[in-house]
Amino acid sequence: MTISRRKLFSWLVPSAVAGWMGGRANAAQPTQHTQAAQAQLNTAASLKELTTQTGAGLTGYGVRQPYSKGTVGAKLYNFITIEDFADENSAAGDWSTAIRAAVEFAANAGIHDVYGTGNYEISKPVVLSGAVLGNKGLNLSLSHLVASKNWPRNTTLWDATPMIIIGDQVQVSGLNLRINMLNGGGRADGIRANGAGFALSHLHIGDARECIRVVANGEQTWPNASVQLTGDFWTDNWLAIYLSRGTKGTAPISEAWKIDVKFIAANRYGGILLRGGSQYAQIAGDHDYNGRYLSMLRVDSLEGLTRGTKVKGSRGSGEILTAFQDQHQFWVAIMEPRDVSAPEGKSSYSAGETLTSSTKSSIKRKILEVHRAADNESGTNFIDILHDFEGEPFARIQATIGYCSGIYGSLMFTSFITAQNSFSALTDNIRGLGVSSSGTILALYNRAESDTAFANITADYVNFQKKLYMGAHLYEGIGTAQVIGRSSSEFTTLFSLNEFPEDRYLQELNLYKVYIKTNVLGVAGEFLVNLTSDPSVKEPMVAQAVLWNQSAFAWRVSGYDFQVRQDSVDQLQFVANILRV
Repeated sequence: MTISRRKLFSWLVPSAVAGWMGGRANAAQPTQHTQAAQAQLNTAASLKELTTQTGAGLTGYGVRQPYSKGTVGAKLYNFITIEDFADENSAAGDWSTAIRAAVEFAANAGIHDVYGTGNYEISKPVVLSGAVLGNKGLNLSLSHLVASKNWPRNTTLWDATPMIIIGDQVQVSGLNLRINMLNGGGRADGIRANGAGFALSHLHIGDARECIRVVANGEQTWPNASVQLTGDFWTDNWLAIYLSRGTKGTAPISEAWKIDVKFIAANRYGGILLRGGSQYAQIAGDHDYNGRYLSMLRVDSLEGLTRGTKVKGSRGSGEILTAFQDQHQFWVAIMEPRDVSAPEGKSSYSAGETLTSSTKSSIKRKILEVHRAADNESGTNFIDILHDFEGEPFARIQATIGYCSGIYGSLMFTSFITAQNSFSALTDNIRGLGVSSSGTILALYNRAESDTAFANITADYVNFQKKLYMGAHLYEGIGTAQVIGRSSSEFTTLFSLNEFPEDRYLQELNLYKVYIKTNVLGVAGEFLVNLTSDPSVKEPMVAQAVLWNQSAFAWRVSGYDFQVRQDSVDQLQFVANILRV
């Protein structure tokens, strides 16, 4: 081993080295030995820091940094967070560009999960582009999304700026969007389709408040169908859900949406408004306290009254939200600028006055009745769902609702609706068939015509409010038919009867009315047949002829048998219809 002269000298005479260096040893670079020792100390200190509870905060990660397979960085690259894309706008309080940048980066990088756990205030819409997302299947989860105080203010139900816009010239599908809390600041829509919009996706909004419309379609240019819409509690919005077809484009329907929000309550103009193009929607959840800002007017005609018409009454004015016919009556629901519900509120319209319009001088409709939310005896009826399919061929809505205090609109008899509430027995509408039961009487209703039962069924009888109409068909009792050959002496049994104890009022005997018809014109008969099961009676069945052709056939009673004989033609066809009376 070769040792340098300098190192050998330092080992032998350390003090001499110090003197030789002119007292500058402390300022010199540390030796390799001390460097290694210091490195070991630094490494030990770093490891100690990393193993503490705050150690994870000392590690770094960059979303755009490439990491090799098997590293923590590669594992983290399976998802991204909104904070990874924070920018100067985020620092100023607007996270819209950061959210959009995170989504677009994920889509382009093949990452399918984007998370945001913060409280994100935005001052302009977050655009989820169809050209970027397409059908790639993005999972976007945001904790809190809030419209800033600088958000453009709306003037009507229809002109609010949405917080999230989905779609452009390309449709988005396979999107799973989850927002725990959405707040529109009293001036923003929540989610709205744009252009080709979206389909085959799942939107979940846990808590939705202070939106103009939480979810709104109606401006799409392409079918936006088969969307699942879920949530927890949506309240204090102008309208929770608006579904309709678009006004242009190729079949821009909103069909077959599956809506299941746990509780939609206390929204100004109703919870759900469904219009043409939203057929086949499936509704669940609970609905109550909605529609406090609506006046429901029954008028003498819908002539001149359509959706969007501006009208006025003696104490104010408003816009028609829905105009429809139900059970041969004409109704309009008018949006009021304030709470008009009972008992404190007061409608701008009164029965007996004339409904007019400032924009259409020809409108002069007589108001026959005024209905407001909570104006029934218990104060529990509200306007939760508007089934607004006037002018459409059908609706085909399927609703299985836990609690719903009111569904209003046209063509409800084309839908399947079953719901419950605390004040009405008529909440089931099975393609127009209403069903209720008092415990002893089962009542059936034709809801397209009336809320009066057409049939009441008890253990003793079925009572139809009007006639039982069979058209040109038989009212059939016991039917029997035989071909009887010519005979001058032999009788043939046409039918036999038995005594039944059911359906008696007291101990009256059985009575039958028998009609006999044949294949020969003019040959017929009518008989009253009485019978008993008393074994002491010699002739248990007695028949009385009301009329019959004596020259064409003869009859007799033998025991419980009714027999006939004919000697007029080779064969005579006998048909009997036997009715118990």
